[in-house]
Amino acid sequence: MKSENADIIIIGTGSAFPTASYNACSAVRFGGATWLTDAGGGNGIFAALANAGVDVGEVTHFFVTHSHTDHILGAVWLMRGFINLAIAGQLRHRPTVYANSEAMRSLLTICRLTLLESHYRKLLTIADFRTVDEGSSVNFAGASVDFFNAGSENVAQTGFRMHFPSGKSFVCLGDEALTESNMPHAAGADLVLCGAFCRYADRDIFKPYEKHHYTVKDVAEVASRAAVGTLALYHSEDRTPDRQQSYAAEAAQYFAGRIIIPADGETINL
Repeated sequence: MKSENADIIIIGTGSAFPTASYNACSAVRFGGATWLTDAGGGNGIFAALANAGVDVGEVTHFFVTHSHTDHILGAVWLMRGFINLAIAGQLRHRPTVYANSEAMRSLLTICRLTLLESHYRKLLTIADFRTVDEGSSVNFAGASVDFFNAGSENVAQTGFRMHFPSGKSFVCLGDEALTESNMPHAAGADLVLCGAFCRYADRDIFKPYEKHHYTVKDVAEVASRAAVGTLALYHSEDRTPDRQQSYAAEAAQYFAGRIIIPADGETINL
C-alpha cells in the first residue's frame, strides 16, 4: 500500500569541501516512488545512499539543482548505476532526470565525454531526460512539483516546491540559502531544506559571503518572516565539533519554528 506520508531523507549534509560528511543531497520517498535531489561530487554517492537506506534501483525521479561539481559529478556515477542495472536486467522502471537548461547540458556533456559510447547511447534509451526551468511543473507520485529560480548569485540554480495531497508542502533550495529573493517561493511551507554555511558567530573563520553563501542567523531571520513551519539546514562546514547543537542554538535566537540540523543519513518525516 502506498503511504500518504512523505519521508525526506538527508543523504549528505556537507559543503563543496567536506571533511567528515558527504556533499549535500537529499531524497523524498512518497507514494511508492523516490525522488533524489543532487548526487554529490563522485562515486561516494553509492555509499552515501546505502548509509541512508536508499537503493539506487528505487530512484524513480532524479533532479540536479545546478552544475557545480559537488552536485553534478555524482550524477554521472548515478547514471552509470542506472546503466549497470539495465545491463543486468535489474532496472525496474525508467527513471526521469530533471535539470535546468544549464545543468542538463553539463550533465549530458560529461556523460557523453566520459562514458563508453555504447553506454551513453543506452542511457538515452533507459532514462527520460527533461529540462525544467522556472515555471515548470511536474507530477511525482501524485504530488505536484513546481520549479523556480533559487536566486543564486553565481550559477543557474533551480529549487522546487513539492505539494502533497495532504496539503503539506516541502521546499528544497539545493545549496542556496533562504533569502529575500527566493522567500516568496518558500512562504508558508511546512518544511524548507536549504543551505547555511556556518554560524554567523563563525563568519570570520569560514567566510561564507565570499563563497556566495549565508549563515544560520541570516537564514533563520528570513524563515521567520516567511512563516516556515520547519527549517532544515545543510550544505554546511563540518569542522565544528558540536555543529548540530550550536547551529540549532543560533537559529533559535531568530526563528521560533521547528529547527533541524540533520546528520548524513537522517530521515525527516513530513
